Amino acid sequence: MASILRRGDSYSVRFKYKDHAGRICEGWESFKTKKEAQDRKISVEKELLDGTFLIPDAMTVAEMLYKWLPIQSSKHKWAPKTYTHTVAMIQNLVVPYLGKKQIQKVQTYDLEQFYATLSRTPRGLYKQGVKQTLTDKQKRQFLTGASIREVHAMLKTAFSYAVEWGLLLKSPIPREAPKSTSEERAIWDEKTMLAALQTMTDPTLHLAVHLSMILSLRVGEILGLQPGDIDFDAADGRGTITVGRSLQRTEKAALEKTDPNQIYHIFPDQREGSSSALVLKKPKTKKSSRTLYLTRPLKEELLAWLEKLRQDELAMDGRYRNCGQLFRLPNGMPVAPEALSKWYRTWRAEHPEFEKIVFHGLRHSSATYQLIESGGNIKAVQGNTGHATTGILMDTYAHTQDKPRLELAEKLEADFYSQDIGSPKSGSVPVKENLPDGIQITPEGMLKVVRQMNPEQRREFTRLLFA
Repeated sequence: MASILRRGDSYSVRFKYKDHAGRICEGWESFKTKKEAQDRKISVEKELLDGTFLIPDAMTVAEMLYKWLPIQSSKHKWAPKTYTHTVAMIQNLVVPYLGKKQIQKVQTYDLEQFYATLSRTPRGLYKQGVKQTLTDKQKRQFLTGASIREVHAMLKTAFSYAVEWGLLLKSPIPREAPKSTSEERAIWDEKTMLAALQTMTDPTLHLAVHLSMILSLRVGEILGLQPGDIDFDAADGRGTITVGRSLQRTEKAALEKTDPNQIYHIFPDQREGSSSALVLKKPKTKKSSRTLYLTRPLKEELLAWLEKLRQDELAMDGRYRNCGQLFRLPNGMPVAPEALSKWYRTWRAEHPEFEKIVFHGLRHSSATYQLIESGGNIKAVQGNTGHATTGILMDTYAHTQDKPRLELAEKLEADFYSQDIGSPKSGSVPVKENLPDGIQITPEGMLKVVRQMNPEQRREFTRLLFA
C-alpha cells in the first residue's frame, strides 16, 4: 500500500513494489500539494493492484539503444554496413540530443521537437559514422526527410522493445512519421551518358562506368563480379552476367558484431594495422541476385578486359596475387570502392562540360533511360535493377525528363488540331477551326483552346490524352 508524508512544503507518496528481479523495493514521489499526492496515492494503489504499475527504472535512451542494437542485429542478420550505419545514427544523431534522458521520462512532444531539431542538422554529421569538419556549403545541407524517417523507424523499433522488457507501458513514439521530402536526383540522359563514356580513357573506369550505364549496377555489385559470372555463349550468343555478391569496405569491429553468414570472403589487409577490411557479402536483397543480358559493345569490352588481366599476370612474373575478382589492380588485388570513386571524381574534375553527378547517379540515369525506352515496363526494368519492389524503383528512379514531355506536347499538337470532330451538337459551343487570334502553340495557348471546349469535347480530349 502507499502512504503520504509531509516534507516541509511538499508531500511525498511512498510505496513498496517488486523490481524486475522480484526484490521488494521502496519508492517515493514528491508533489507540491496534498491533493496531487492523494490523487497519485490512489493511482499507485490501483496500478499495484491490477499489475499495471510501471517499475521505476533510470535507464537512459542511450543505454536502451545500445542494449537493443546487438539484439536487433542478430535477429535480422544485419550486414556489417547496416550495423555501422545504425551505430552512426545512434552516436551522431540521437545520443547528443536524447542520450541522457531517461526513457520513462521521454514524452511524445520530446520526440517531435527532436525531429524538428534534426531537420536543421548538417547532413555531414553522420556520414560514414564519423563527425566531420564541415564546409560552409555542407553546413547549408541539412538532413533530408528520408534520413529523419530512418531515425524515426529505428527509435520506433527500439522503444517497442522497451515496452516488451517492461520498462514502459507504451511507446512515446509519435503516431505519424516525419514527412519525407524527396529530392530530385541529378542524372544524365542517354546522349550525355554515351558522350561521357567516350571520354574515359582509363580501362578500369571505362568498364565500370559502362557496366553501370547499361546494366544499372551498384558500385559494390560491379566490384563484386568475378570472371566466372560471365557466360559469353548464353542467350544465343548475346552473353549474360550474373550478379550474386557485393564488395564493400567495412569496419572490422562491425564484422565481429554481425551475422558471419552474410560474408562470403574477407580479403587480406593491404595496409598493416588497418581498422577496416574489404569483404564480399551477400547481395542487398533477394532480387539483387539476377542475371543480366550484355550488349555487343559491352561483351567485346569484357573479352578485352579478361585478356588484359592475363597480360597483367604475365607481366608481374610470379608476384601477381590473383584475388579472383573481375576488377583488379595491376598486382592482382581487388579494386576498393573508394579507389573507383576517386578515379571517377578525378575524371569528373577533368571534364567540367558534364553536369556533376556521383557514381551512383549513373545507375539512376540508366534506370530512368530503361524506363523510357521500355515504354514504362516497370517489371522488366526491375529485373535489371534488382530492386526489392517496383514502388522503390518508381519513387527513386522515375525522374521527370524534358524529352518525353516535349514529345508528348508535339504529339498533342499533331493529333489534337487535326482531328475531325464532325458537326457540333445542338446547344454546344463549337471550337473554331482556326486558332483564335493571338494564340500560339504553347502550353498557355493550348490551355486557352481547352477552355473553349464543351464538356463532351473535354472528355474526349482527356481520353485521348491518357490513352
